[in-house]
Amino acid sequence: MTNGSDERMAVTAAAASLVAALTLAPLVKGGTWLFAAAIMVLTVMVSGIVGRQLARGWWPAVVGLQTVLLFLAVVVLFARGELINPPGAVQALQEMLQAGMNVTQSQSPPVDAERGIVLLVAGGAGLVALAVDILATTFRQPALAGLPLLAMYCVPAALLEDGLPWYLFLVAAAGFLLLLSADAGDRVRAWGRVLASAGQRTAARPGGDTALARGGRRVGLAAVAVAVAIPAVIPGLDNQLLGGSGDGDGSGGTVITRINPILDMRRDLNDPVDTDLLQYTTTVANPEPLRIVTADEYDGRTWKPSGKKIPRANNINDGMPSAPGLTAAVTTESATSDIQIYRLRETYLPLPYPTVQVSGLDGEWLYDPDTLNVIGNKVDTTQAEYRVSFLNVTPNSRQLANAGSPPQEIVEKYTQLPDDMPESIEEITRDVAGGGSQYEQAVRLQDFFRRDGGFRYDTRAPQNEQGDGSASAIMDFLDQRVGYCVHYASTMAVMARQLGIPARVAVGFLPGSVQSENTRIISSRDAHAWPELYFQGVGWTRFEPTPRDGQAAPEWTVPESEEDGTTTEEDTSTTTAPEDSQEDEGAAAETQTPEEEAAATATQSSGGFSVPWQPVVAVLVLLLVLATPRTASALAARRRWKQAKTPPALAAAAWDDLRLGLSDIGVRWAASWTPRAVRQRLNDDYQLAPEQAEALDRLVAELEDALYAPPSDLDGRSAEERKQDVALIVGAVAVQKSSQTRWRARLWPASGLSALAGLGAWVTSKFQRGSGSSDDEDSAARAKVGASS
Repeated sequence: MTNGSDERMAVTAAAASLVAALTLAPLVKGGTWLFAAAIMVLTVMVSGIVGRQLARGWWPAVVGLQTVLLFLAVVVLFARGELINPPGAVQALQEMLQAGMNVTQSQSPPVDAERGIVLLVAGGAGLVALAVDILATTFRQPALAGLPLLAMYCVPAALLEDGLPWYLFLVAAAGFLLLLSADAGDRVRAWGRVLASAGQRTAARPGGDTALARGGRRVGLAAVAVAVAIPAVIPGLDNQLLGGSGDGDGSGGTVITRINPILDMRRDLNDPVDTDLLQYTTTVANPEPLRIVTADEYDGRTWKPSGKKIPRANNINDGMPSAPGLTAAVTTESATSDIQIYRLRETYLPLPYPTVQVSGLDGEWLYDPDTLNVIGNKVDTTQAEYRVSFLNVTPNSRQLANAGSPPQEIVEKYTQLPDDMPESIEEITRDVAGGGSQYEQAVRLQDFFRRDGGFRYDTRAPQNEQGDGSASAIMDFLDQRVGYCVHYASTMAVMARQLGIPARVAVGFLPGSVQSENTRIISSRDAHAWPELYFQGVGWTRFEPTPRDGQAAPEWTVPESEEDGTTTEEDTSTTTAPEDSQEDEGAAAETQTPEEEAAATATQSSGGFSVPWQPVVAVLVLLLVLATPRTASALAARRRWKQAKTPPALAAAAWDDLRLGLSDIGVRWAASWTPRAVRQRLNDDYQLAPEQAEALDRLVAELEDALYAPPSDLDGRSAEERKQDVALIVGAVAVQKSSQTRWRARLWPASGLSALAGLGAWVTSKFQRGSGSSDDEDSAARAKVGASS
């Protein structure tokens, strides 16, 4: 296509990509990421425009140039210290990407605009812009270009718990419709446009707004409106791409989520709909996780509650027994919780540990005295409301470290493991745990998973066909070091049993989100599993090996410092006074080499990201000014008149100015029309005044002389006089056009797009041209006039 359609599509593709990037706003705090993303998108756009001119449509060269410049833009923004060292730049970017991925896996949106996060977002926006530009501009497939735009939109739609709001969907859809509209317009213009008669012009609105165009816009707007409205009015259709609670089931009821111990944990954590399950109000400021069931038997495939029969005499209405192993030496506080079940159906009753009394429940609920599990006899938790009295137990690390040997029956029951457990698991266990007391070994196991072993929390870790709690899954987990709470809890419990420490796995919920003072909501994504280890005098004690965001290890699992008696989860041996720390940092900064400083900057994963905006903005402004159609049009006109030295060349320049000036306001003529035919149609359609008609007569006469008269017979006027005639005619036609058309001609002239489209040919010709004589210039001007008229 001609008349600057490639440039028009490149700009439209960039606008659509940038608009789609706005949907990422809920994921990252601040606006730094958007500025960086805009730089990437503009780099793709400008390099594509320039590349298509220089490469003359050879798309591999264009894509190669765009890719190289996009990479350079990334390096300048994020690893400019390695600009002249490509391998170092690649390594620095890889480290920053890994840091960004770690943030996405450990934090919930919106996250801070750290360097790695901004690189992920801005780099992704740049790649999407590149894909959109290739599909929409290079291959002229704007419909396919919607796929990378959709991919960008799906990222926040999948990560945000409540999906994206409807107005962001409209933003993304607007960008895609803009692409389709621009391409459709170019395809229509490719058929050519001739001067319309006065009667024909009445069929279209000012500016060429045809009934076909209006109909297309109506169809697009109607489709978007339907896409927004239907999920809102049809229950059960919500797929989290447009937000919503996901409570519809198609029949006017509610979704009832059931959590089964261990087996369904992965499904619940990965459910795209995060359903509120229950609400509770408690007298404890920082409550412990709410437990559903304790799984105390391990068969090598999974953890499960013991299958013993519970006598009906163990009714919770008569009170609960004391917690096994808990003595008066441990600090406890009496507390209560009022629990209201929303959408949880389970035969086990969610309770804090250890529960003393439960009231308000209908049906028969029985307890297991060994685990304090409470199970319903032909009754479940659906829509249950009850009050729980319990003990808030807070042991200290000294009590656990000084605990004596547990009873033999506890040891025998809770250290059992299948005979076919892999020996490699025990080898790793012994190597990690080392010597010392059982408490010290348990702490080392917890630190191994949380901090020292390089483990990463991921609910989408590879699933083992034998089950996430199986021995095979434990081996995979210890090898790959990626998993979710079931992997961590099951593995630590097995390793503790191999050390002779009684252990079991508890399944329940994290404390949930705070709604008001002492009131919390628990949702399906709060599902959690953790190991419980037995220590004499304290009883069953929670450990927290899972490095899940916002879930710290219990205070009693962090040994007290020998120096000051305080506790900390991190190693306190490297802590220094603030003054010393500042001096050390200053000394380190003075001794750093430039390479070390660049590496430190590249690998920094905390703190905000600062864009080096001054040089970047300067370069982008220069490129954008050079690529602006208005600037290109002015530069092309200046070059055209500067090269016109003879009367034929001046006549050709004036006619070109008239043709391009009129094309800017939507007036074009067929290449087969003679100058006199053009004059006749302009006079008929626009009723030129005498002064304007005389100016047009002069231009036509001079053009005919340039075409047919010998050079010696020409008696040309000055360039300024010819420019005044062109301006007079174009102005006379422009006043009859709509204000929208006139503004478009000022800000986005078609002549400028044509100039950009011809830039490559002009550059090539500059290298091929010699210093021809005046006769050569006349001949070239005559040929050009003949082609353009």
